[in-house]
Amino acid sequence: MTTPTELAHRIRFELNELSAHDGHHEFEHLCRELARARIVSNILPATGPVAGGGDQGRDFETFRTYLAGSLRFATGFLALATSDTVVFACTLQRDDLTSKIKADVKSICTQGTPVHRIYSFCAEAVKIADRHKLQAWASEEYQVALEVIDGIGIATLLSEPDVFWIAQTYLHLSEEMRPAAPPSKQALPDWYATLKDDWALADRKIQNLGEMMQVVGGLRHATDVREARPKLPEWVRLLEIFLSTVTDVDTAQRGRYEISRATLRGTGNLRPAEHHVRAFFANVTSMTAPGDLQDAGILLQYVETAAQCGESSLGAAELRAWAAELRDHVASLLQATDSPGRRAGLLNVAAHLSLHIDYDALNRYPKLPNRERHQHAAPDDIAEIQEIPDWLPIVDIDHAMSSLVELVDLLPEAPLFPVDSLAQHFVMFTPQLIDHAHYARVRSGLDEATSRQAGDASTAENCRKRAMSLHRSGRRLAALRELHEAKVSWWHGDTVRGSILAMLLIAHIYSELKLPLAAKKYALSAAFAAFNVQDKRMRNLVPVGLYRAASYDHQSGSWMQALELTQVAMLLQSNLVADPWDLDRHKDVEVAILQAVVIKAAGRHRPELTESIDQLISSAGLSDYVDEILAQDRTYEAWDEASWHLHSEQQMTGPPFGDIAPVRVITFGALGQRWRVQCRNERAAILATEDFCAAVQIVLVELTAVDPVFINSAIEVEIEMFDPATEPADRVHPLPDNTCARWKVYLPAHDTEKADDYEADLFSIFVRILHGSSMLPWDRFTETLSKAFRSGLMHKLAMVANYQRTVSYFSERSHSPANHLPIEPLGGSAHFSFHEAAELAAPTTPGPGYDIDVARTAIKARYENSAAITRITLPRVLADVAIRERLISLIDEGRPEWIVLMTLANIVANHRITYLHGKLDGPPDEQRQREAFNEMRRPEQVEDPPTSLEEITQTFEMRLAITAATVAQSWGLVVNQDTPDFSAIEALLKARYRYWEDDIEHKSYFRA
Repeated sequence: MTTPTELAHRIRFELNELSAHDGHHEFEHLCRELARARIVSNILPATGPVAGGGDQGRDFETFRTYLAGSLRFATGFLALATSDTVVFACTLQRDDLTSKIKADVKSICTQGTPVHRIYSFCAEAVKIADRHKLQAWASEEYQVALEVIDGIGIATLLSEPDVFWIAQTYLHLSEEMRPAAPPSKQALPDWYATLKDDWALADRKIQNLGEMMQVVGGLRHATDVREARPKLPEWVRLLEIFLSTVTDVDTAQRGRYEISRATLRGTGNLRPAEHHVRAFFANVTSMTAPGDLQDAGILLQYVETAAQCGESSLGAAELRAWAAELRDHVASLLQATDSPGRRAGLLNVAAHLSLHIDYDALNRYPKLPNRERHQHAAPDDIAEIQEIPDWLPIVDIDHAMSSLVELVDLLPEAPLFPVDSLAQHFVMFTPQLIDHAHYARVRSGLDEATSRQAGDASTAENCRKRAMSLHRSGRRLAALRELHEAKVSWWHGDTVRGSILAMLLIAHIYSELKLPLAAKKYALSAAFAAFNVQDKRMRNLVPVGLYRAASYDHQSGSWMQALELTQVAMLLQSNLVADPWDLDRHKDVEVAILQAVVIKAAGRHRPELTESIDQLISSAGLSDYVDEILAQDRTYEAWDEASWHLHSEQQMTGPPFGDIAPVRVITFGALGQRWRVQCRNERAAILATEDFCAAVQIVLVELTAVDPVFINSAIEVEIEMFDPATEPADRVHPLPDNTCARWKVYLPAHDTEKADDYEADLFSIFVRILHGSSMLPWDRFTETLSKAFRSGLMHKLAMVANYQRTVSYFSERSHSPANHLPIEPLGGSAHFSFHEAAELAAPTTPGPGYDIDVARTAIKARYENSAAITRITLPRVLADVAIRERLISLIDEGRPEWIVLMTLANIVANHRITYLHGKLDGPPDEQRQREAFNEMRRPEQVEDPPTSLEEITQTFEMRLAITAATVAQSWGLVVNQDTPDFSAIEALLKARYRYWEDDIEHKSYFRA
């Protein structure tokens, strides 16, 4: 089911849609129903049963059903219960809401009927400060109480189960979004019943953190829901047994916290768990994660309150010592960090500790003003606290507010901070804090962050839905762009799980596009994020990311690396995931087993790897599975090395065991570019090269949307590493080669702390290489890249941590058993096929600037000019049978005559220029350019130096290629290669500028 927060974000989106599409009728009915069903029912519990009339003695539920008929009856009862005359107003207006609400209030209050209270509904958000001003104005001007319920308030109300039907009816939300019913209506939900049955076996024990968190979920439900409480001792027993054997301090602290919480809240007596509390605070200085320290603060607050209520025997001196130690520990951690995210979390803990109730002060002054003594009630009868009364003394409000001021200033730099929970906590303390000098600053900072995250979450959810629809329709590139947006919009503390799941989907699509290095980068980033966020419930996604990364290694032919990552994934799976070996629940484990089977079967063709493969499979705990499958299915035994090579070329982007070769080679294709990147098989070089290739793959995908006008070409890159002391002045150098675009790239051999700088350096290298394959001039090429930047290219390149650090976080390749076995991959790496997904093929749409009328005008001019330049030479050429037949054969291949005639004219004009003005020793100066320009447009004369037939024969092929480059220039294109690939240039013109297709009616120059 949808969480209330997610549902509220969706409702806010739908309300905006009503505003955008003039849905006044639907909004009016929605407000009427909400007013009747919700606003009035909130008054009933405070007023009690209504006396008098036929309703005397009716209980609340019966009378609320009676009122459900119309808004008129509801408002009538509200007037009876509160002595108020109530009027409701609503508006979809977006701009200048203050003036609109004032106009509505004036209209209502000047009709002659006394009005005591006005509820004003509006779809847009209204700032709290504006509400306060409006309320003060209404009270002073018309002596009327004004309540403004804005879009956020409406969304919050409609996200509750009792009134969700209104959102369904008027906002057309699906049944799938229905919020969970409150515990009183669904004491044992399906998930809890299933969980209870799973752990019903008397001898079942918790095996890892993942199963502990599963039990914690059951324990919390049994603690907080009366009907489930009989099971509480069993859940506690499971945790007690696990806690007696666990050695990890963090896990033990989590167990102690949960047992203490459950014992106090579930039984109203902390004494049976006090030894866990003491053990927890004895180890509190070992805790450094802000989320864990926040739990420590909450537990301290529980214990302090329990001691005051007689539910604990812990002494005041002991509690004061724990509180002081915890505050000092947090203060020391704050002094040692300047990371925005970590500092924000620690400031939150510091503020929380300072906002504890000061029970020492409370006990010293028992007769505080306005204080009301309450009898102790049983836990089931205690209503949820809505706010802290302003008469209660607080430990240190000044310190809390100074911490919160710094915190809200850090929020834009700390996207993973959970703003919602802080905002709710702040609301509880509003009566205490409102008079503080920093209140307005903290309030506005939290409001801005909450609104920003709420809007982002709504955007992310819509992006995800569009992405899934597009992916099902085969529109993978469009789906990818939506998921990238969702990833960023969900990158907040309260919604980060959605961002991690989006990363995993992004990785999957990159893999489908045959770009496994980009896929691996995203899968590892997802695992890294899941491991490092504060919410430990996300740890179960860590092995998922690693399994996927191993699968993408397998796709690229890096089979030993795939086994190494699988080994780490299985280790984390056994520690972080409940029922880790349930293959029906964990499909990634099944995939890992099958890939291990393939690797072991293929390894018999490389006996040097057998021991290493067996060791890795055994360390992963997969030996029994793999051996059993190989014993039952002997298909692979009949495959020779050629069969494996054929299979891999169909399924993979690199040869099997390509990561063991002395030279690591990575190949991939996109946009007509056939990339072949190589480096020495050394860990630092491999990590840097994989990072380089992953970034190139991501960039190429993004460039499909902006059309950089690439020629189809082979790009070969040699990666060399450098140390800081030997950093080259230029990181990228072109290498002469007439068969491909060859480059040498220098990358740092050390990890860099400045991830943004590293990504920027990589990008500058890509720009150099890619511009060489583009036919756009520099200014247009950079404008094309700017479009990609504006679409978020850099956030797609820069992940949670840089690639090299992420890989090293999970895998230390230097300890690999296969690290020092340089052998050739199966089938060799020299002739492995390039793979290019259909969506990433070179475009065939008309190129930038192409226009059929412009083309025909230019062709007409070329015929006329070329015929004039060759008017004497052409008859001599046609008189030579061999040359004439060669020229006609070129035309028969599909070229229009103007290309052949233009090439002949270029030969004649260049011969004339050289004869009259001499050979060029370097680039032409302005005078030589003017001379050439004039000669290229002057009709041929009898006295001009004749061009020999031998020169025409010898230079025609070369000049034919140059003609293509000349035509490209007429379309605003340029050749950016030092050694141009003329065949690729001609292929681009044919594919996108109708180079061999466009022609005009003309007499034949070669067949007459």
